[in-house]
Amino acid sequence: MENRFKGAFETIKPNKEHKDKLWHEMMIKVESETINKRIPVSWRHVRSAMLAATVMICLLTTTAFAASYMGLDMKFLNFLNPANSEQQIYLENGAHAVNKQATNENGTLEVKQIIGDSHLIYILMDFTAPEGIVLDAKRYRFETFLSFDKLSSYSGSTDFDLLDDENPNDNKISLMMSYLTLTKDVAGSPVTLLVSNLEEADVYPDVYKKINSGSWEMNFNLDYKDISTTYQINQGIELYNYEATLSSISISPISVTIKVDSAHTKKIFEAANLARREIGLNEYEDSYPITIHYKDGTSETTAVFKGMTSGDLVSNTITIVKPFTPIINDKEIKSVEFFGTIIAMN
Repeated sequence: MENRFKGAFETIKPNKEHKDKLWHEMMIKVESETINKRIPVSWRHVRSAMLAATVMICLLTTTAFAASYMGLDMKFLNFLNPANSEQQIYLENGAHAVNKQATNENGTLEVKQIIGDSHLIYILMDFTAPEGIVLDAKRYRFETFLSFDKLSSYSGSTDFDLLDDENPNDNKISLMMSYLTLTKDVAGSPVTLLVSNLEEADVYPDVYKKINSGSWEMNFNLDYKDISTTYQINQGIELYNYEATLSSISISPISVTIKVDSAHTKKIFEAANLARREIGLNEYEDSYPITIHYKDGTSETTAVFKGMTSGDLVSNTITIVKPFTPIINDKEIKSVEFFGTIIAMN
């Protein structure tokens, strides 16, 4: 038995909801197998089944199998597109099931699961409009306010991706809300999510129109596990002919965050804005490109700008957050290149 489960152990602590679900599903499985095999039921059989389920519950509280058993929503998996089963389990270990709803005459919003790292949070949600309303546009978004209930100051930006829809002609859509934040250590924070005024748009032009004036509010905790690793670099670099210091790089499967210190923060920002140009429909060239070099010799460069860039003129710090979809295999990264400087990831 020990060898059978060797290598599966991970640091994970399912909450009471997870344990109850595991217990319920295992007992149903035991009862189903008893009926299907027409085994005479006795207290000995019931007691043995309960003991086996209890042992399994105890095992699951300390293994990756618990998260895998709970699983990520299939829409989450399709959106993230993990490289392999090992990365899928790693993501599942960091995810958190919210499963909360807010309903009124304008529809129902359900927040299902969240996953995140030090600067990016993904929130999977479903929205169901009143009967008779067809949600078949190419893009949707809400006016959104995410309040961190116990933080005095925070900042961030929000975006929405419309996920694949099995029935595009009905009144239900699934959205992936991404929240990019400059505030570190937000995992575990209690938050209040308020969304309102559902808007729709075509692929192009970038013009949204309001189609639903309702609002929905709910409270939950960001109880995901931060899946990023931060590397302190403190190496001199040059950005747009201005001296700077690459202070740190944070890497996870879903994003890369780079922090730069420079007395020339304002001038760097101005130069980057001047270098920015449109290269496609609603697409702009990345003014802060990075190249990820993998151990197998392949590489990828962020040619199109996605994410968030912020400059703090008080602390003279530039923060650059770059999300990746499909996600990256962070365990296979050999080095990261930024403005001609190559940083080895040991």
